[in-house]
Amino acid sequence: MDSPMSELGMQLSQSHFMDLPQFEGRTKPIIGICAMDSKARSKAMANILERLQATDRYAVVFFGEKTILDEDVEVWPVCDFLISFFSQGFPLEKALQYVQLRKPFSVNSLVRQFLLLDRRVVLEMLHHVGVPTPFHVVVSRDGGAKIHPLLQSVVEQRMGFRLGAESSTVSEVEELDPDTLRVGTRTIRKPFVEKPCDAEDHNIYIYYSQAQGGGVRRLFRKIGNKSSEFVPGPAHVRTEGSYIYEEFISVDNAVDVKVYTVGNSYAHAETRKSPVVDGHVRRNSEGKEMRFVTALTAEEREYARAVSKAFGQRVCGFDILRTHGKSMVMDVNGWSFVKGNDAYYDHTARILDARFQEALRRRWFARFVDPDTVGRATYESRWVLKGVFSVCRHADRTPKQKTKCVLQSSDVVALLDGSASEVTLRSPAELSRALDALDAAQQSPHADDPLARIVHVRDVLARKIAMPGTKVQLKPQRSPCGSVQLILKWGGECTHAGIVQSQDLGENMRKDLLLINRSLLDDVRMYSSAERRVLSTVAAYGASFLDDSSASFMDRVSVRADMLDDSTDAKDEMEVAKQQLRGFFDFSGPLADNPYSSPAMQLPPELAEQGPHEFLHEMYDIIARLIARMERNFARLSPAQLAQLQPDWCCNENADLFRERWKKILSSFKSDDSVVYDPAKAGELYDSLKYDALHNRCFLERIFMSSEDLERELLSDPDQQTSESEYPPDPLFSQQDVRTLYYKAKQLFDFVTRNEYGIEPEQRRRIGIQASVPLLRQLIQDLQAVRNESQARTCFYFTKKSHIYTLLNLVFLSNMPTMASYDKVGELDYLTHIIFEVYERKPDADADVQREYSVRIGFSPGANCFHVLDTNIDDTHALKVLPRKNFTHHIPLESAISMLQRLVEDDCVTEK
Repeated sequence: MDSPMSELGMQLSQSHFMDLPQFEGRTKPIIGICAMDSKARSKAMANILERLQATDRYAVVFFGEKTILDEDVEVWPVCDFLISFFSQGFPLEKALQYVQLRKPFSVNSLVRQFLLLDRRVVLEMLHHVGVPTPFHVVVSRDGGAKIHPLLQSVVEQRMGFRLGAESSTVSEVEELDPDTLRVGTRTIRKPFVEKPCDAEDHNIYIYYSQAQGGGVRRLFRKIGNKSSEFVPGPAHVRTEGSYIYEEFISVDNAVDVKVYTVGNSYAHAETRKSPVVDGHVRRNSEGKEMRFVTALTAEEREYARAVSKAFGQRVCGFDILRTHGKSMVMDVNGWSFVKGNDAYYDHTARILDARFQEALRRRWFARFVDPDTVGRATYESRWVLKGVFSVCRHADRTPKQKTKCVLQSSDVVALLDGSASEVTLRSPAELSRALDALDAAQQSPHADDPLARIVHVRDVLARKIAMPGTKVQLKPQRSPCGSVQLILKWGGECTHAGIVQSQDLGENMRKDLLLINRSLLDDVRMYSSAERRVLSTVAAYGASFLDDSSASFMDRVSVRADMLDDSTDAKDEMEVAKQQLRGFFDFSGPLADNPYSSPAMQLPPELAEQGPHEFLHEMYDIIARLIARMERNFARLSPAQLAQLQPDWCCNENADLFRERWKKILSSFKSDDSVVYDPAKAGELYDSLKYDALHNRCFLERIFMSSEDLERELLSDPDQQTSESEYPPDPLFSQQDVRTLYYKAKQLFDFVTRNEYGIEPEQRRRIGIQASVPLLRQLIQDLQAVRNESQARTCFYFTKKSHIYTLLNLVFLSNMPTMASYDKVGELDYLTHIIFEVYERKPDADADVQREYSVRIGFSPGANCFHVLDTNIDDTHALKVLPRKNFTHHIPLESAISMLQRLVEDDCVTEK
C-alpha cells in the first residue's frame, strides 16, 4: 500500500494575503519539462502535470528534444520550476549548465544525477548513509569511477566526505576453483551476481555453484515477455570491463520490491516477479509488467528517506531485496514513476504543488522587487509544436470471413435485377431477399448446382444476417449458362475492444497536445476511409480527442475513399508479388535452389532453417491435429458442457461459429504429397488466433485439449487449485500446440504481409506510389499549409492496413534518415499510427531571420503484443496501444517535403 511518512507534504498549500503577492497581467509560474520526449510525454508524466495544471497555478513548457539536443542553453525556455532527468541520449552536462545559468527550482538535483551513472558510486553513497547492501567485491579495469568535479564539491560540502576515497582499483581476478572467485585479497563464492559498473549496462549475469547444477542466468532489458535466459554448463566470469561481484540473495516469495519516493514524506512500493525465476515477464492488458502494491516496513521507509536525501532526487526509484525478514537496497534508478496508479498520481501532484508553493514563498521579496522574474518565458526562441499529422489504422476488428459458390438457380440469378455488373446486397431487406433465393435454390436446385454448397451458404447467411457488416456480392459469370458467383462476406467490424482502444488513444492524444500546445486543438481536421470499421474508429477516437460525446463532429469528418480505401491501381503489381510468394512456398527443394527466393525477402530464422515447404507442412499437421481434437470434443460434450467451457461470448460469436471458422482455416491447406497453401490466407489464420486469444481465451485453450484432459478439467474443483506463494501464479497458456501454431502463424503473417506490398525495393516503391499517392499529396499539402499559415493545425487520416504499410515503405524509400532499419519494423497492428510533427521557431523580434521549421516522424506499432497468449486480459479484451517512438530525427521541413514530392513526381513520370 502507499506509505505516507508525513501528512504535511500531502496537503495543498492554503493561500494567505502575505503568502503569494499577485501581479495583475503577469504569467503563471512555469514548470519546465526538460527530458527526452519518450519520458517527458509519457502517460505517467501527463497524469501528474494534468493534476498540477488543474490547480490553475502553473503553466507547463516542454523544452522538446529539438531544443535540448540542438540548441545552446542560452536560448532554452526560462522556467521557475524544472523537472529534468537523465535517460538514454539525454545531455546531462548541458542540462546542468542550464541550471547554473537560469537557477530554477529543480525537483531533482542535476549534479547529483551523475551519482547514478556508476554502480560503484551508488554503492559507496549507500554505504555512507547506512543503507544496507549485499556483500560485494569490485573489479575496476578502468582505473576506478570517474567523479564529476562539481559533484565531488557538492558531496564534500553537504555530506562531508570525498567520493572515490574508498573505491577499489583492483583489476586482477582469479577463479580459485569452479565456485570461488578472488578479487585482490577478497574472495566471493557462487552463487554471485556480476554487474557492470556502468549503470546503463543492464547485461547482468548470475553464476550458480556446482551444487546448484552450475550454469549462468543472463539478465537483460526486457525483450517482449523475456527478461533473462539460462545458459547451462561451466561458465567463466567476463574478463573485459569493470564489474561488481555481489552475493546472490535468495529473496522471499521470488519477488523484487520496487520503491518510488516523492520527497522525504511519501513512498509507494510494488512487487514484481524476480527475473531470475524463469525470465518470463508477466504483462497486463496495457502491455505493462504486472506488479502488486506492497506495504513498506518502518525500516524500509527510513531507507527511502535516506536514498531520496543522499542522492538529491525527490522523485526517485530504487530496488529492495527482502530475505528472511531483512531488507537490502541493490540499486538506485533515479527518476521513476509508478504506472497506472491514480492514488500515486494524486499524492505526487499534491506534494510537488506544496513544494513549488513553498519555493515561491521563499522568493517572495525577489518577486516583490521584480515580479517579471516569475513566469518569464522565451517563447520567441523556443521550438513549438505547430502541426500534427497522424495517419492511423482502424482499431480491433472481428476476423474477416467469406464463403462463395457459383450457381445457375434462376432465383439467385434474379438477384442481379438484370445488371451485367457486380451487385452488392447489404441492407436487412436485401439480405432477406438473398436468403429467400437460397431457400428456393435449395428446395428446387438446378441440375448443375452443388446442393451441399447451397445448403452451407444458406445456413451461414441465416446465422450472419443480423451481424453488422454482413453482405452478399453477386458477380455475373461470362458463360452461356447464365450463372452467377455468390460471395457471402461477414466480420471485419470494429469490436467493443476496438472502441475502448480508440477512446483511450484519443484521450491520451488530447492530454498530450493540451500540455504541449493547446492551440493544436483549435483547428482539427479528420479524414476517413468509407469502411464501417474505420468510421467506427473515427467516431470513438474523435469523441475522446475532441471531448464531444454527442459525436456531432462526425458531420465534419471528410470521408475520402479515393485517398484512404484500397486502390485498384496497385492490384496488378501486388499480384506479381503474391505470385512470387506462392511459388516460393510451393517449391519443395532446398532453399538455395528456390528460384522464387530473394535476399530482399528477409526470412525469419525458423522459416529459413526449416525451408518454406516444410514450415507449412508442420503448420498443417498442427492444425489438422487441433481440428481433430476439436471435432471429438464437440461430439462427446453435451451442449451444457460446451457452455461450461466459455459461458460468455462477445462479438456475436458462439461455439458453432468458432468451430466453423477453424474448420475453414484447415480447408485453406490442401494436403496430398505436398502442402499447397495460398500465402495470402496467412492473415486469416493469424487474425483468428489473435482474435480468439483476446476474445475467446477460455474456449481456445480448452476445446483443443485431448478429450480425456478436457473431461478431467471439467470435473475438477477450481476452489482446490490454490497456490502456496503470495505471488499469483503465471497465467501461462497451457495448450502447447496452439502456442506453437500461434508463433509459427505470426512468423508467416509478418513475412507474407511485409512482402505482399513489394519484395524488391523498386517493387515496394511502385506499389507504394500506386496505393498511396492521393494520401501523400494530401500530406504534402497539409505540411505546406502549416508552414505558410499562422495558426496551428492537427489532421488525422484514418485508414486501413494497406495504406499504413505502403506509406511506411515510402518513408523508407524517400531517403529520410530513419532511426530504425526496414527489417526491424514488425507487425503494424490495430491503431498503428505514423505521426508527422512539425515544429516552428520564431526568431527574436529584432533578428533579421525567417521562421524555422522542422519535422519529425513518430511511429507506434499500435495495440501490439508479441506474447498475446500469455498476456492478462481484462473484461474489455483490449490491448493498449504502445506509445509512439521517434522514427526519424528532426529534419528541416523543406527537405522532408522535397523528399515526399519526389515520390509524387515519380508517380507522374510512371503515368506518362
